[in-house]
Amino acid sequence: MNTGFECALVGAASFDAGHFSHERFGTTVAVDGGYASLRKAGFAADFALGDFDSLGYVPLDVPIERHPSMKDDSDTALALDWARLRGYSSVAVYGALGGRLDHTHATIAALAGAAHAGMRVAAVGEGNVLAVLSPSCCDVLELPALPSGTFSVFSLSDEAAGVTEVGAKYAAEGVALRSDVTLGLSNEFVGRPVRIELASGMLAVYLPALPLSSMRFGRR
Repeated sequence: MNTGFECALVGAASFDAGHFSHERFGTTVAVDGGYASLRKAGFAADFALGDFDSLGYVPLDVPIERHPSMKDDSDTALALDWARLRGYSSVAVYGALGGRLDHTHATIAALAGAAHAGMRVAAVGEGNVLAVLSPSCCDVLELPALPSGTFSVFSLSDEAAGVTEVGAKYAAEGVALRSDVTLGLSNEFVGRPVRIELASGMLAVYLPALPLSSMRFGRR
């Protein structure tokens, strides 16, 4: 089981600086307007990437990779690809959930693409964490015992098969979830550790704002 993330990407949407401050990353990448979010919160970026249309200027104090504004991928997708090509196998994304709904949808799609390519990925929004499970990277997620709170799981593929949830209020054993059903909505923590497993397909796990270091990813 793996804990911790090697690299953090920080985008231009709402940034949970408190959550970020309690994590440890080897590399922090500012994705366009995420550069301003980091500076405002008192954090430094190691690298900056994007077309910088949200930021409004190109940073001069860090190495950059600039992309044209007319492009086929979002800045978040480009940053995830940047991390993958440099050998990072686990990446946390901040500042890419919330705001415009289509941007959030694009972030989820980019996370799914990264997981399909074998990366362990999670995204942190204001008050929530999104983790992706896939046999390509990790098909088990272990969560700490929480006295209360909810989590949800939804298929990111046509079907996510063999979904098992142990330790939560509602147990699931080998369930198949299609992308057009809501069966995985609002399970509950009840003071026991929770284990989520996946046999095939791809699964989005929506969680409270847990520390990333408390989440354990692995393979069955």
